[in-house]
Amino acid sequence: MYCHHCGKKRTDDAIYCSQCGRLLATDEDSAANAGAERTLVLLETAASIETDRGNKRAAISMDTRKRGAKGSLWAWLLPIILALVTAGSVFGYYIYQAGINDSVIKLQAEAKSAALAGRYDEAQALLKEAAEARPAFAAVQKDAEIVAIAAELSQSVTAAAKLLEEQKLAEAEQTIEKAGNELDGHTEPIFTRVKEQLDNYSVKLGVMKLTVELADAKTVDELAAKLNVAKHLEGEEAAAVREQIVAKIVDISLKEAESLLKKKNYSDALDAASKGLTYAKDNPKLAELEKKITEARADYEKDEQQRLEQAMQQAAAEDLKNQTAAVEVIQIDSTLDEFGDLNIAGELKNAATRPIYSITVKFIVYDAEGNEVGSGTAVASPDYVEPGEKITFTSTVYGVYVENTTVVVDHATWYLD
Repeated sequence: MYCHHCGKKRTDDAIYCSQCGRLLATDEDSAANAGAERTLVLLETAASIETDRGNKRAAISMDTRKRGAKGSLWAWLLPIILALVTAGSVFGYYIYQAGINDSVIKLQAEAKSAALAGRYDEAQALLKEAAEARPAFAAVQKDAEIVAIAAELSQSVTAAAKLLEEQKLAEAEQTIEKAGNELDGHTEPIFTRVKEQLDNYSVKLGVMKLTVELADAKTVDELAAKLNVAKHLEGEEAAAVREQIVAKIVDISLKEAESLLKKKNYSDALDAASKGLTYAKDNPKLAELEKKITEARADYEKDEQQRLEQAMQQAAAEDLKNQTAAVEVIQIDSTLDEFGDLNIAGELKNAATRPIYSITVKFIVYDAEGNEVGSGTAVASPDYVEPGEKITFTSTVYGVYVENTTVVVDHATWYLD
């Protein structure tokens, strides 16, 4: 057997030519080439016989030699003509097979586009057509298997969506979990669409489960656990649930703090208010109640024995400072990068008389005319700071695109040790 590209002899089981490296002909091509080789051998044999006869005729007479020479010429031309015709046929067959290969590759590309767009039935039909044209094409078979898996997973996701609509959360969770397990290990681009759909329905399931469980949550700790779960969910629905949980935490904290305040249990009342502020830092009602409790406790302490009045007032003043002015701004630097984003680095100090931790600052960015062009929140480090020690924070406000900006710390929160 010979390579139909370069003519080098090859083994029967070879797929690529060892001389030129090109794809060798299929079994059908090999059969055609073998026929062509047999034709050439027969033609060469016939040419040899005709040559011998021409030589014998040349030995008889001069006239016979002339006629023999003429006949010998035709004997040489005829095999050449037949060889050219055969070669043309073989080349034409090669072109035909190459056309089939091109068609299969085109079908494969179209199937890929359809699959990436979620048109799995169309992709499977195209791959079936390609497989019928080239049954031994392993790449087409592999693509067909992957598309079949993606189509099956897509059906599972659709089923999960229907179960969610019907409020069948347990069944939907099983379906989503099963589809997720089947999706593990598949990193091909065709599964991106299915993965996004599955992630969306997973978030929706989590939101629906939290909504149901919220009715049974009666304490701040229980709600805090639900809030921690909600923080790992993305999307508008998850954000709405988080707001609902925080609102419920605020409501419970207010009721507990007010009840303790009436009993003059100021410490526990402050703890209840502060605990609520942990999850709703900017809530005005809790902040106002915390201030009210602090003032009530100060008034109560003020009415204590005369000998303790000064000490108690000093303690209250220190506590008020620690509660309201523990974080002092030393300096803030900002740099506008080439993308129009403002990179901010600030230095703070613990101005309290006690160690503080979990410091968070809220800042506002103003342009040269005093217009607000951005804002943000940053967590300072280190997390635990002794009195007088410095703290730093960094943050980036994207899309500012303004030179000569001023960054102002508008608000800071912390916890006292």
